[in-house]
Amino acid sequence: MKKNKLARTIGFVPFQLFLIFFICFNTLAGHATEEITNKTVMGKQMTIHLKNKKVKDVFEYIEKNSEFIFFYSKDAIDLNRLVNISYTNRPINEILDNLFKGTHIKYDINDRQISLKRDNSGINNPIPQQDNGFKVQGVIKDSKGEPIIGANIMVKGTKMGTTSDINGQFAFYVPSGKSILVVTYIGFKNAEVAINNNRNVEVVIHEDSESLEEVVVVGYGRQKKESVVSSINTVTTKELKVPTRNLTNSLAGQIAGLIAVQRTGEPGYDNSEFWIRGVSSFKGGTNPLVLVDGVPRNMADIEPDEIDTFTLLKDAAATAVYGAEGANGVIIITSKRGMAQKPRISFRAELSNIEPTRLPKFLGSADFLNLYNEALGNEGREPVYSEDLIQKYASGEDPDLYPDTNWLDLLRKNTSSHRYTLNIRGGSEKTRYFVSGAYYTEDGIFKSNPGEDYSTNIGVERYNLRSNIDLNISKTTILNVDMSGQYLLTNYPGTGTETIFKSMLTTPPFLMPMKYSDGTLAGHPRPSSNRANPYNRLMESGYAKEWRTSIQSKVGLDQKLDFILKGLSARANISFDANMFFNSKRTKTPSQFQATGRDENGKLIFKEVVQGSDNLTESKGNNGDKRIYFESAINYNNTFGDHKVGAMALYMQKEQQYHDNALAFRKQGVVGRITYSYTDRYFLEGSFGYTGSETFAKGYRFGFFPAGGVAWLVTNEPFFPQGVKNIMPKLKLRASLGRTGNDNTGGNRFMYRGTLNQSAGGYDIGITSGASTNGVGSGIVEAQFEAPYLSWEIETKQNYGIDLGFFDNRIDIMVDYFSNRRYNILLQRQTVSNVTGFQQMPWQNFGEVTNKGFDGSIVLNQQIGDLKLSARGNVTFARNKIIEYDEVTQKYPWMEVTGKRLNRWNLYIAEGLYEYDDFIIEGEGLKRTYTLKEGIVKSGLSNDIKPGDIKYKDINGDGIIDSFDQLQDVGNPSTPELVYGFGVNAEYKGIYAGIFFQGAGNTSTVLGANTSEGFFPFQWGFDETSIRREALNRWTDDNPSQNVMFPRLRTNSHPHNTAPSTWWMRDASFLRLKNIEVGYNFQKRTLRKMGIEAMRIYLLGNNLAVWDKIKMWDPEIGNNNAGFNYPLPRTFTLGLDFTF
Repeated sequence: MKKNKLARTIGFVPFQLFLIFFICFNTLAGHATEEITNKTVMGKQMTIHLKNKKVKDVFEYIEKNSEFIFFYSKDAIDLNRLVNISYTNRPINEILDNLFKGTHIKYDINDRQISLKRDNSGINNPIPQQDNGFKVQGVIKDSKGEPIIGANIMVKGTKMGTTSDINGQFAFYVPSGKSILVVTYIGFKNAEVAINNNRNVEVVIHEDSESLEEVVVVGYGRQKKESVVSSINTVTTKELKVPTRNLTNSLAGQIAGLIAVQRTGEPGYDNSEFWIRGVSSFKGGTNPLVLVDGVPRNMADIEPDEIDTFTLLKDAAATAVYGAEGANGVIIITSKRGMAQKPRISFRAELSNIEPTRLPKFLGSADFLNLYNEALGNEGREPVYSEDLIQKYASGEDPDLYPDTNWLDLLRKNTSSHRYTLNIRGGSEKTRYFVSGAYYTEDGIFKSNPGEDYSTNIGVERYNLRSNIDLNISKTTILNVDMSGQYLLTNYPGTGTETIFKSMLTTPPFLMPMKYSDGTLAGHPRPSSNRANPYNRLMESGYAKEWRTSIQSKVGLDQKLDFILKGLSARANISFDANMFFNSKRTKTPSQFQATGRDENGKLIFKEVVQGSDNLTESKGNNGDKRIYFESAINYNNTFGDHKVGAMALYMQKEQQYHDNALAFRKQGVVGRITYSYTDRYFLEGSFGYTGSETFAKGYRFGFFPAGGVAWLVTNEPFFPQGVKNIMPKLKLRASLGRTGNDNTGGNRFMYRGTLNQSAGGYDIGITSGASTNGVGSGIVEAQFEAPYLSWEIETKQNYGIDLGFFDNRIDIMVDYFSNRRYNILLQRQTVSNVTGFQQMPWQNFGEVTNKGFDGSIVLNQQIGDLKLSARGNVTFARNKIIEYDEVTQKYPWMEVTGKRLNRWNLYIAEGLYEYDDFIIEGEGLKRTYTLKEGIVKSGLSNDIKPGDIKYKDINGDGIIDSFDQLQDVGNPSTPELVYGFGVNAEYKGIYAGIFFQGAGNTSTVLGANTSEGFFPFQWGFDETSIRREALNRWTDDNPSQNVMFPRLRTNSHPHNTAPSTWWMRDASFLRLKNIEVGYNFQKRTLRKMGIEAMRIYLLGNNLAVWDKIKMWDPEIGNNNAGFNYPLPRTFTLGLDFTF
């Protein structure tokens, strides 16, 4: 084992070296670019031909036709001097040397700034000149003491000025006397400082909260927040608090409009399911479109520390631009980018302890056997296990022959994870970079076999790399180069994880020990694919490995076109992604034995029950795909007095090619958007997406999806009372309407083409039977009927919203109501008459579903002295309804699907349990017989009905319980209609704490709904089903109560009692304590003495507690698995991060 770990460590060394090289190269490249720029800028060549022009005209020409800007005092330079200058492709310094030849003007070039000043040195008896001033130097900082890079510093009333360097420092000459410096920087309020001959100054500038919040991400672009007419919500990763590699598992309850559930905690396969504003289709895909930096990608691949913002687009005004992919909503993730600042290196380390949130509890061997005897008696049979035998199992006197095996306790452990991230962020006005590397490892909750040189536990290791570089090629051109990659290595037992976990929870405790005391492998007495020793499945079946590699790249170019038309710009992006998957599985089935007794020497006597081998056999597999995405756009934004207009036209195409599929999946589209606002009060927006997909037939491949929205910022109206505005500075009304599409209709690809089955049964021809033995051969029939008119699902969306802000926007509220109608849902027709001669019913875009609801959020921020307080909450409610299902008329109205909800429950209505008074009882003891009295409803599900069995309501009144008595849409759907989250945070002098709750409501589960999971006692017989602790709360002859969980026990599955009914229905709503975090931010004054900018230490608990009505397993796991899925994790994380 140690040797194997060493090999893995050595194997990882090249990757570590690559990671270090990758980060250092990109960081040094940024600095090298800046240094080269400074060295070569003086040699920058340009062409200039001016005759009899003033010096100031030369300055204006150079500034207009190059990236250079002049800084000077008007009093020091003769701007009206006439010059002749003519150069072709000459360095700027050569041009300036000639321009100032014979004058006393000196110039200094720093990046793109040309500073001019008068030099009187070397002049004998100079004529008195005006004062050239003195040198001022200083530093620009923010309110936290951080240096500001690239701040503009100007002498008020002049063109004299400079910018701050990488340390926030500046130096330049200013006129003598009472000069005033004006400092400006994007996102900060302007600051003015009087010099008064003071040669050293320190200027502190403060954030402009309105400016910082004014820009939000929208489809294919950004907009000022106040001008947004659509329904959009944004959160940052700081709010998500993600102590894991998988972002999808931290979304539930965090953002209004998003419904998310995590069904399993298995490392590597633990992605959450999520929907935006619920589910609107019973056939097509329901997952939202996920874009990472504008490119369709897998959300689970991105390292959470790389994320800058997470934005949800919900209504048609926001999603129509995505055409046939916008119906289910859109998630836009933006990664962090470089900033004009000195390099800031951030490192984070997290160590987490992991345990299951909740696991089922089971009975031991003695209780199991007693209950089996009871079940035999309930069926009129004699018990088979004597009291003496049961006592041997209870005493533990011989665990080899009379085991009491708790499989969960023996094969499970608490585990841990480690996460490390390293980010470097910095740059200048010309070059900005963000480089990130991350490593994450997590082990599963299974124990591993110490006797093998390989691990049989679940394990996952992931490596992430990212490099985002922005280059200002010129004053008007920006080049973006993004590279990222993920490498995921997973390890599993030779038997599937789900099979092992299910086996641990269903194997009876009395059958066999985990392993015999002499080391012999214990086997199941009746081995089969469903019956095996869980220990052997986990420890003795070999192992499997998977390697998943993803590489993503994107190159973008942004070009300002103001020389054509002010406010005009263009951009283009192209990306190439490659995903590769490899697996290797090495398995074995060793020989296994059953102990039948002991010989005279006390040694165990074995019978071989599985004849196998210890040799490993290998199987391999691979898969992969490549994705190419391209978009180009022209944008226009301008202001004409009180009018602001904007427009965008965009072309998009993408292709996805799987290595085992000859035909690539392709889409292309055209997008347009126009925005208008008047006096920042009235806002209008119109947009469309025109999308084509190769999935459909010619003439049906393209769809047009328009949308429009309006908004009114009431508080900007002149008539709005100032007294009210002081309390409520923001009141905004929004409305939108539009149409979106979904090309993932749920059918086979190319359904517009018919297919043939050439291996159908033969035909009768003359006296032959048509069989191939008679020489006629197989028949040919249509396998799939041609459906040439199939096309998109279409959804019309209406949205009405209100935004409110109170008390300087310290309280911010957003509420939206939505009403969506999805139609053209693909379905196979049911109402077409059989007399038409169709071998199969045709497919059509025929179904229809409505989905209505609301979502809202509230954020509160308050500071009282050194105490900072914040709170936030959100809620989403979405309810759907089937309008068209092409349903054949049902015998009874309660059987109809039309008018019901999706993911509904179709159940019998339990009225209680049958009682003795319901029967005519004859005989005594085990020979008693039970006959239902006249007028008591009978069961069509089983002929064996006795007291203690479930009594169902006879809905149709025919006296018999059958399928006509099942009701559609009982209780609530399996997918929650209501989700919410709320939390509070507090910080005082570096000490901070936060708590967050997540909840779901209007959702139901039916225990044992998936009968293959073995929820019911003895469902698969006595040797294939374990018994849950809750079975002690059951109906018995001695306890004929109606207030029990389980009805009369049987020795096998009873179709009447196990039928899905309200007896087994439970409210699956829950409230979860999602996380608590406490930490300390160290004082910067102390840290800077050690060369550290910031440092914090914290403790974070995740999935700490849950309140629900199921109790047996975590309610979020799902409805149909009886708690047999890999459990959700509860984590306790100790973290440290610092920046220097």
